[in-house]
Amino acid sequence: MSVSGIQGHLLEVTVVGCTKLKDTEWISRQDPYVCVEYGSNKFRTRTCTDGGKNPTFQEKFVFTLIEGLREIGVAVWNSNTLTFDDFIGSGKIQMQKVLSQGFDDTTWPLQTKTGR
Repeated sequence: MSVSGIQGHLLEVTVVGCTKLKDTEWISRQDPYVCVEYGSNKFRTRTCTDGGKNPTFQEKFVFTLIEGLREIGVAVWNSNTLTFDDFIGSGKIQMQKVLSQGFDDTTWPLQTKTGR
């Protein structure tokens, strides 16, 4: 796919999993899920119950590309039953490689609220 003229093309994004997540639980294992956002489109993975620091998702989402928008936002949360969900981390995925090579299987870092 050429970098110019991306408007309307489809992009398939697979959320494979996470490694070495910050643990937000004191007693039990955390139950992470991932939110993926591109433009006004938002998707959420299933909750990986007891996924801990290394959850696996293997979930696919399809976005319609928007000219000029070249990054995807991701956020990872811990699902809680009785309280608000805990923020684990977030990041931006740059799309240069996928637009020029047709795929990108890079591991992307997250930042916590404190910037770690």
